[in-house]
Amino acid sequence: MKPLSHIHHQKGLTLVEIMVAITISLILLSGVIQIFTSNRFTYHVQEELSRVQENGRFAMHFLTKEIRMAGFTGCASMDNVTNIADIDNNNIADTTSDFTTGGIDGREQASLPYNITDAVQLTAAEVNVGTDVLIIKRGTDTGVRLTGNMNTTNANVQMATATVNGQFSADDILIISDCVSTDIFGANNVSNGAGTTTIAHSNAANTGNNLSKNYGADATVMKFENMTYYIANNPAGAPSLFRKRLGTNVIITEELVEGVEDMEIVYGQDTDNDNTANRYVPANDATLNMAEVVSVRINLTLRTIADNVSTVVNNGDRRIRRTYTTTTSIRNRII
Repeated sequence: MKPLSHIHHQKGLTLVEIMVAITISLILLSGVIQIFTSNRFTYHVQEELSRVQENGRFAMHFLTKEIRMAGFTGCASMDNVTNIADIDNNNIADTTSDFTTGGIDGREQASLPYNITDAVQLTAAEVNVGTDVLIIKRGTDTGVRLTGNMNTTNANVQMATATVNGQFSADDILIISDCVSTDIFGANNVSNGAGTTTIAHSNAANTGNNLSKNYGADATVMKFENMTYYIANNPAGAPSLFRKRLGTNVIITEELVEGVEDMEIVYGQDTDNDNTANRYVPANDATLNMAEVVSVRINLTLRTIADNVSTVVNNGDRRIRRTYTTTTSIRNRII
């Protein structure tokens, strides 16, 4: 009797089996790639949105802080301000011209140019079409006080050098104020001695060399700040919040926050003197009196820096946009 033959097992795979395996592998790989791509896109969108939110907070921080401080002169009222600053040689005299209206002003882009100084303008070509311009003027809270009383109204202003700490320079526009009066003047000379810093305010830098009163040791000396906020494109072509501010004998231009596409501002006017806005109107309203403005409402539109983060085309691109709104009171107007 013959022994049973051994069963021959199949070796290798058929072409059909290989093709089926490859097909299944491609389907699985396609699913993995889709999940990875989707997660990466979601991460990219969330990252861009986080940047928009962060930039929105920064932009609102800059603007609301300045609006609250508009017209700041220490503890004195803005109703008793004397301005003798007249530094014609340095072309910065008219930076203080509207300070007594509350230290706040505004423009529509279409109504520019605006004279920041005698020599420097902000023109319509510098500002993105349809956006608004905000102008803030105030004193800085330096905490520097006089070391003693002035003997005469034309006497030099003297302070302890340790408290000045190099904050003042010749050609600065300064504010001296107590709780009764305020004077704005140009410093034509600043002498930093070992113990005492002396500031001269002669008619070389002013319309006259006399302040409105003999200030005493309770008076505070501050630098005068003049800041203009507006929207323009940065060198990379992205819209940003910019600021022009008064330095020592120069206007400094700074980019503050990237991605700010639009700024729309309306001003709360108090028409019945109860420290509450009765209406909100834009800067070009013919009946707006800036001296009666007690609050400001800002609308900022920000966009993602990167394109192609939205599935919908908007304004010719696929960026995501968010609008932020806040209303801020002018503290020096309502106290």
